[in-house]
Formats: sequence, structure tokens, C-alpha cells
Amino acid sequence: MSNALHNGRQTSGGFMPNNEADHRIANSLAVISGLVRVRAGADQGHANETFLLEIADRIDTVAKLHRLIAHPNSDAIELHIYLNEICQRLGSALTTTAAPSFSVSCPPHQTVPFSVAMPLGLITAELFSNSLKYAHPAGLPAKISVSCKPIAKDGLTALQFEYEDDGVGFPEDFDIANDENLGMRFIRSLSEQLQGTYIWLSDPLGVHFELSFRCERPV
Repeated sequence: MSNALHNGRQTSGGFMPNNEADHRIANSLAVISGLVRVRAGADQGHANETFLLEIADRIDTVAKLHRLIAHPNSDAIELHIYLNEICQRLGSALTTTAAPSFSVSCPPHQTVPFSVAMPLGLITAELFSNSLKYAHPAGLPAKISVSCKPIAKDGLTALQFEYEDDGVGFPEDFDIANDENLGMRFIRSLSEQLQGTYIWLSDPLGVHFELSFRCERPV
């Protein structure tokens, strides 16, 4: 996908510039997301509703990324804008009780390529969704913090992504490293896609996830 983004796309009428192609992709994904949400509405009150809404939000995360790079001369994604919009959308779409409070902290104008922004955005969306579902079983609004900062790793430029909530933490018998839940497998797979190293910390004051990885371009 990333090669196509850099080189444009072939259509029946010839070569399509990147920004037009990404705009069309974003619109197509928005249509798909809308159809999934319609189906979720038909299943309101059933277990499928939450599952379908989470799928729609993952589609929206990728659609937003394509909209950001659809602008002319935009070959990099500004992390603060991208991650903040993901959290805002999820906080509005998935909250059934009190809305969560969240903060996103990234250095001004810190950018990453598409190949980094997409998995990092999906990781953020998955973690945020999990916090809304599990952080406070009693229904209290979650407090969530997301941050990203440049670091040196093996003498090279890298990024450190951190996420934490103020919930009750994982159950005592929960095996983070070997859990086969779809969401945890998804986070592990995306972290490996970034060739990053990650750690989980959990206690009764919340869950903390930290991921560090080399970046393809200076940040």
C-alpha cells in the first residue's frame, strides 16, 4: 500500500495523482463505515452492536489517515492532530454513559510517514476502546493519556508511544503476554509491524502501555 501511496494509482483513465486517489479511498471507506453502522443500529441492544461499532471505528481510523494525506504535498502525518481526532471520535461514538476525559501530548509539528501513522492510529483506537469498555466496570468516566515523543534508540532516531488509563487494571489472573483475545493479538501484531518493543504495566490504578520503535524519517 505504501508504494502505491508514493507512486500514485493506475485507473482505467490513466494515472491518478496521490491526493485524488486518497480522497476517493477515504470516501469509499466512509461509505463502508456507514453501512456497518447502519447494521449496528439494526442490532441495537445485542452483543453484535458493540462489535460492529468497533469495526466501523477501525475503518474510520484508516479513512481519516487517507484524508490527511489527500492534501497536496502532504506526505507526512502530524501525530498530534491524527491521534487527537481518533480519541475525540471514539469518545463520542462508543461512550454510553459519561464521556471520558483524555489528553494527547506530542511535540508540535511532529510528523511520521503513512507506514507508521496507520498502525499507531489503530493501536491507539484499540487501546482507547478497551479503556471505555473495561477501565471502570462501575461506569465511571475514564481518564486517558496518550503521548508520543522522540527518543534515541541504539543511537538512531526513534519514537516512544505511551498510553495509560486510570481504571482498575487487568484481572489478577490475566496473562498479558499470552492472551489470545482478538484485541490483544491485534495490538501485538501492529507493534510487530512497527518492529517495536513494548511493555504492559497494570495495577489497581490503571493500565499502562509503552511502545518504542525506529521511525523511517526524522521527527
